[in-house]
Amino acid sequence: MIPIGSIRPAAQDAAYTAEKEETMRTSMPPIGRVLALVLAAVALVPALAGAAAAADLYAPHARAAAKVSSTGVLLAEKNVSSVTRSTAQVNNTGVFCVKVSDPDIVVKDAAIVATVNNNRAMITAYGGAHGWCTNDPDTITIVLTDSAGAAVDAPFTVAVL
Repeated sequence: MIPIGSIRPAAQDAAYTAEKEETMRTSMPPIGRVLALVLAAVALVPALAGAAAAADLYAPHARAAAKVSSTGVLLAEKNVSSVTRSTAQVNNTGVFCVKVSDPDIVVKDAAIVATVNNNRAMITAYGGAHGWCTNDPDTITIVLTDSAGAAVDAPFTVAVL
């Protein structure tokens, strides 16, 4: 049972609530509000910046590996620093340069396996220096062609065993 003296009229209750809200709204000094906004913005930066980074590729038996989209975007990687489109061809189609980042891997002596993902194309992987990829010895040159031998862009996976 509620004692009769503890019941406040609705007008008093509304005034009390308004006073409490005003206190809550202005209790933080202006510098505190600015600091809170800055901290919130800084906290969002890694989440937004990390969205474009390639994911780690689970490949426990490969020394290096990359999963690449048909446009040359590095989707997932293990010991691969970048994928670029070769500019040695007239239309820049069908040739990608996969840069291996592990200095202990000698690409020209490594066993390299490459496969086309969900597409009908042929794939060739050259390990080591090649003119289409600026003769970089740490790069795997990937060449993709259709059944007629014409250059084609297709998604692929490459691994160094």
